[in-house]
Amino acid sequence: MAAFDELYSRYWEMLFDIACKKLHDKDDAKDIVHDLFLQLWNNRASLHVYKSFSGFLFISLKNKIIDKQRLVVSRQKKNTEIGQKQSEVYDAVNEQLNYNELNTFLNQQIDLLPEKMREIYLLSREEGLSINQIADRLLLSPQTVKNQISNALKFLRKKVVQHMMTILF
Repeated sequence: MAAFDELYSRYWEMLFDIACKKLHDKDDAKDIVHDLFLQLWNNRASLHVYKSFSGFLFISLKNKIIDKQRLVVSRQKKNTEIGQKQSEVYDAVNEQLNYNELNTFLNQQIDLLPEKMREIYLLSREEGLSINQIADRLLLSPQTVKNQISNALKFLRKKVVQHMMTILF
């Protein structure tokens, strides 16, 4: 234990200074140097230093600093990915809410159409019938059906534009 205390006293400050310069964070530097000495203590029985002990410590410190920097980069990358995914989810939810709001508004405006115009519009847009099919079903001329659809679309476009202007401004 006395030998360990001697090594700790001799090298701790030097290793700490190097770690501070590389990491720019005193707490991280303390943690890394502490971990290095803890690892040294835990592996003391199997530790074989062939050249200089200080060289061994510096290389071990360098490796710990590299590991720490990799961990920081990895966490930053994960945080960035999480932030991007949260943003994508937010955008998708927001888009869905906007779509639902606009769809609700549009349905309210369709309900305001005159009865025959609404019926023709719904047959055209919701049931997908052609002008001729609607004319045959309702016993109207194709031109009347075409005019009713055109008038309904003009009305709805105008209302949607007004609604969007109130939302934007």
